[in-house]
Amino acid sequence: MAGRAEQPSAAPPGPGPATTAGTAERSVLQATVDRLRAEVEGLQTAMRTRAVIEQAKGMLAEREGGTPDQAFDRLVRLSQDTNRKLVEIAAEVVGTAAPIDNGAAGTGPLPAGATGPEELPGPTPGPGDPEPSAEGLPARGLAARYHLAAAALASGGSTEDLARLLHDTALAPLGVTAAVLALLEPDGALRLVGSHGVSAHRLSQWQRIPPMTALPLTEAAQSGTAVWVATRKDFAARYPDVPGEDLVPGRTVCALPLRAGGRVIGAMKLGWAEEYRPDPEAERYLAAVAALCAAELERVATGTAGPGRAAPVAEPWFRAVLDALLDPVLILGAVRDPDGGVADLRVEHANAATVDLAGRTAEAMVGRRLTELYPGMVASGTFGRLLEVAATGVPYEGGAERFEEVVGGAVRASAMTLHATPFLDGVLVSWRAHDERDRRETQLAQAQRLARLGTWSWEPGSTRLTCSPEVPRLLGLPDDGSGGIGLAQALAAVVPGDRDGVRAAAAGLLAGAADTTLEFRVGRETEVRSLRVLATAVRGLERPAAVAVRGVVQDVTGRRRAEQALAGTRTRLAEQRRRADTEHRAVVALQRALMDAPAGPPAPGLRTAARYLPAGRGNKVGGDWWDVLALPDGTVLVVVGDVSGHGLPAAAGMANLRHALRGLAYTGAPPEELLAGLNRMLCHERGNYTATAVCGRLDPAARTLDWARAGHLPPVVTRGGGEARLLEMPDGMLLGAVPAARYRPARLHLDPGDTLLLYTDGLVERRGGDLGRGVHRLVEALRDYRADDIEGCLDHVLRRLGAPNPLDDTCLVGLRLV
Repeated sequence: MAGRAEQPSAAPPGPGPATTAGTAERSVLQATVDRLRAEVEGLQTAMRTRAVIEQAKGMLAEREGGTPDQAFDRLVRLSQDTNRKLVEIAAEVVGTAAPIDNGAAGTGPLPAGATGPEELPGPTPGPGDPEPSAEGLPARGLAARYHLAAAALASGGSTEDLARLLHDTALAPLGVTAAVLALLEPDGALRLVGSHGVSAHRLSQWQRIPPMTALPLTEAAQSGTAVWVATRKDFAARYPDVPGEDLVPGRTVCALPLRAGGRVIGAMKLGWAEEYRPDPEAERYLAAVAALCAAELERVATGTAGPGRAAPVAEPWFRAVLDALLDPVLILGAVRDPDGGVADLRVEHANAATVDLAGRTAEAMVGRRLTELYPGMVASGTFGRLLEVAATGVPYEGGAERFEEVVGGAVRASAMTLHATPFLDGVLVSWRAHDERDRRETQLAQAQRLARLGTWSWEPGSTRLTCSPEVPRLLGLPDDGSGGIGLAQALAAVVPGDRDGVRAAAAGLLAGAADTTLEFRVGRETEVRSLRVLATAVRGLERPAAVAVRGVVQDVTGRRRAEQALAGTRTRLAEQRRRADTEHRAVVALQRALMDAPAGPPAPGLRTAARYLPAGRGNKVGGDWWDVLALPDGTVLVVVGDVSGHGLPAAAGMANLRHALRGLAYTGAPPEELLAGLNRMLCHERGNYTATAVCGRLDPAARTLDWARAGHLPPVVTRGGGEARLLEMPDGMLLGAVPAARYRPARLHLDPGDTLLLYTDGLVERRGGDLGRGVHRLVEALRDYRADDIEGCLDHVLRRLGAPNPLDDTCLVGLRLV
């Protein structure tokens, strides 16, 4: 049945009938959603409690010999008599007859003749009795809570649901205020998957905890035992490297391992707001709850593809990946002693490449302990290092270690490189057997390839060079695998113009020179490379003649090309710097000439000031400009503009606009017509620049300003008493964009003492900053200046806005009526 929204008694003013109908429809939909949500939550609660009630009905029916309906009536009467929830009565019956942990937290089987909570040993709290404290919760209550928690967790659909249900049904009676759940990842790290009572800020900082981090969670996961820290003082002393707040808030904290299927899959951590001292019953209860949570957590996490997938070794795809590796790989599970320490390692899986010194393959190794398979590893100390990896989570990488095993009465040995890394509740081990000579030759060949370097030797009278595999590659010759190349073949690879130099160097070595260095070119014209050779002659003991010549050859093509490119770049850079300096001097001279142009006689009743600041970085001068010109009719032309670009093109455009505007101003045309004329001129000339401008005609006698703008920022006017505001911007497109652009005029009435400020964007705009914010700072700076000094006002504004701009020029013009 759909819900119905309550209608107001009187229609409020404002919205029409359509709006009122829409509001009512939304209210109906909201009420329907709320009702359906409540029904879903009720069904979820009923599903969680149904299992406990059904178990209690069965137990009472068996004890009393009645039907399940009669047993249910008995539970209902007990609930009504004690004024307690039916599920709590049922949980007490189940918990008394089937205590948790084989009686560890319960009181044994249901006594003979007992059929309900009021007939069981011990007091049963009534409706008016106070709730038992966390430390004084009776064992029977713990057992009831355990079964309630089991039913609730079975309905959890996500790890966050499990954390919430765990706290509400199992942990809150003990006073727990916060809890987190973490799953082991293959590398031994812990990833948080569920929480309750922990702020989002803390969770974001502790999402993944490395295995080597000393914390209660990591200790519990690595040791397999519970870790208790009674007070925050104890926590600071035990974990001095943990900065700031801990993950779980509380004065007392506890971390418990989560075991499923005989292995540790993660850990959970609990926090109490006040100091808490658990008794043995509570400790056994928490251990049982942890085991219950681990089973449900594995159920929920295994159904996802995310972290916490409990047993990747059992997955066919994971085994296929390991079998594709060329090196042997063992996955070892931890075998723990009664105290939770790692006592041994058991082979859980071995890939297809695994063959040990005894010739055993994967089938003969899986399921056996490492101490049984390799007693020699125990004696050498390598076994102890693997135990440390499992216990601490810190990977281990052994160099060329020598391993020995007795096989059939004979000692077999091999040099191996062994790697071990944490993997879930154990260790993943891989190794590579190698001979020392093979290892060194491999490293040398890799170094030669990386350095594009080869070694060679030649005996006088021989027609062949003995060389490493890299030498034929450097000469551009095929490698036939014989370990050498023909002498004539090597000389033919040299560019003809450099062959005489090679012959002369060889003759000098044979004639008595100790060593020589030579550089020559090889290859074809389309791809010529430069090689450098260092050669040394080996002399006989009795005769000075050379018995052998040995050396190295290296490809230095990249170095030579880089040197040539660098030399060309330096030349171009010097030329560019020279041109830039010349252009800069020309632009500066042009700007000074423009700004120094006559401005006419000073206008009575008007004081003016202007500032021009070039960019604070670099030597490029922009196209910012200003002009204040007294006209024959007594008015004053004031303009500020900005031409796009930098350098001479911008300076030339600035001069073009400034002179054109001066000429047009003598015609007496208003500002909007002056800007329209400039726009038509730029569009007709089709110049490679555009411009913005604010143009005004000030009449000091009438105290009026007629002005217009072309894509420029609006002026600012200040009045007495610290008032400052931006003028409303009339429409106006930038100059040079559209030939038929129109510019709307505006008029401003001024009073004596008013100040008008015109500026370019270099004053208020900064890279990465907001232009509106810069304009706001300009207005605030003008409001703070109260002196009657136009020059000082401009200097104050420039200081407050951090002029000069590092990347752009700045123009600032001020006018004050007196």
